[in-house]
Order: sequence, then structure tokens, then C-alpha cells
Amino acid sequence: METIVSAPIATSPSAVKRVTKSLAELRHSLTVPELSDHVLFFNRVPKSGSEMLVLLLQWLQGKNGFRHVRLGGSNVRKLNRIQQEELVEEVTQRVRDEAVPVSFDRHVYFVNFTQFDRQSPTFINLVRDPIDKAASRFYYARATPNPRNPDIVGAPPFKAKKFKSKDFEECVRTEDPECIFKTGQSYDLTIPYFCGHQDYCTVLNDQRSLDAAKENVERYFLVVGVLEELNATLTLLEHKLPYYFKGVQHMYYNELKEPHRNKNKKHSNSVTRETRKHLEKVLDTEYEFYYWLRARVLRQHNELFAR
Repeated sequence: METIVSAPIATSPSAVKRVTKSLAELRHSLTVPELSDHVLFFNRVPKSGSEMLVLLLQWLQGKNGFRHVRLGGSNVRKLNRIQQEELVEEVTQRVRDEAVPVSFDRHVYFVNFTQFDRQSPTFINLVRDPIDKAASRFYYARATPNPRNPDIVGAPPFKAKKFKSKDFEECVRTEDPECIFKTGQSYDLTIPYFCGHQDYCTVLNDQRSLDAAKENVERYFLVVGVLEELNATLTLLEHKLPYYFKGVQHMYYNELKEPHRNKNKKHSNSVTRETRKHLEKVLDTEYEFYYWLRARVLRQHNELFAR
């Protein structure tokens, strides 16, 4: 089982140790950027290519002069108020301990740092077609020693002998509890990673969660990449966040793409048209959000070359 755990970015290292300031301190300045120009936060959506992007950050940190920190606690993604505050303070302390800009990653729903009187990091993320992601998680669970469907809150581990040989198509077609998504119930899908920790953020097809997710993306996420638009995504990261991602396209295509392919090829993640049509209807707001993000990536990419 997988562990469930705007201001421009600086383009050169600072010789002065940087400190994350509270908003109260920043109010004394002439300008108060809402997003920090030296703290990057990748609150990773599972099974969407996030490990690939983390690996790129780890490789690029030495070359580009920043520090990447992998935060613990990814088994808990929806946080109460105290847990959110603890995360904010952990990030703040780690930034204070470093003499260079810092990037962080963790599987966690969006945390609004400004609610705790702290300047927000610049957020990034990477998403994937919702059905392909669901199928990937389904088969990933079969390659782990403690299988459990992380999309379904409270789902039990599966120990039946037929578990490992079960097919995603059959699971959906027979309405197996492992593969059922129902409007009004809570799931660990994509939208909560942008909506936040309110109860409605995990409720499938809740309009409030979709609206909040879009609002947070526009305000706090400089880049939300799309796995199916990886070329455009890497181009955006390199252009909009050059301090962190300078050279990322060359590194991906020349050092990562071939040697780091997904090794879990035992099952095919292809989904028939009939099953896809059914799930697209069931995952209505997830798809609305996905298509909105995909259009945003392509628009941002086109704007780069229209200047």
C-alpha cells in the first residue's frame, strides 16, 4: 500500500539567511506578497506522477542551490486545526534552519498558511486523469503487503486469494465495494488536495469543494501540472519557477524518462469506453476540475510563447 501519509520565485541564491516571516511582521514592509518567494510546497496528489517530480526536485537541489525536504506524516492527509498549525510551524522552523530557499513535499490536503498568520509558500501540484488514477491505485494496492483502497475512507484490507487477480473492469462492472464511488460520500480523490480540510472537501460531487479548490488554485498554486500534458507541465515549471526547476526538461528527458519507468506492469491500466463513460458520470466534479486544470496548463503554456 502506498504511504498515505503571485510573486516571482527568486532566481539566485541569497547570501543572507532567509526567515519565514509572520504576516504581522510583513505588514511593516511597503509590499506584502501573499506567496513566499523562497518556499515551495508540493502537496502531492497520490498516483499522479508525484514521485517522478519529487525525484527531479531531489536531483535539482544541488545543481540549483536549494534544499528539498520530504516531510513525514503522509499517512494523515486530512488535518484538524491543531495538526495544520503544527505543520505550518514545522515548515517555518525548517526554513529558519536553512540558509537557502527550501522546497517541501508531502501527501496532504491544502493548508492555508495565512490563516495562521504566516506567509504562504508557493504551492505546486501534479494531477492525472481521474479514472486512470483510480485504476492505478487499484492495481498498486495489489503490489503492496497491506492492500487497502486509499480512495475509500475506512476501506478494510483485502485478504481473499482472488484479490490479486481481480480486474479493475470487473470490479467496477460488478459494483464491488472496492470500486464504488457515490455522490455525497467521502473519498480521498484529487479535489481535497486543493480544497482543504473542511468536511465537505472530501465529499464527492459537492459544489462547495469544487469552487474552493478552483479558488485556491488561482490564489496559491503557481503551477498545477497535468500528467497527460507533461511536456507543457515541465516547460511551465522551468519558466515560472526557474530557481527550482532550471534544467528540469533536460534532466527528465535525458536522465529520468527511460531508467525510471513504472515497474508495476503486471496489470494493464487501460479502461474500456463503457466503463470510462460510467465513471466519468460518477466522478462528475473530479472531471470538471481535471478538465479545468488541463485547460489552465495549456493556456499558461501558450501565454509563454505569445509574448
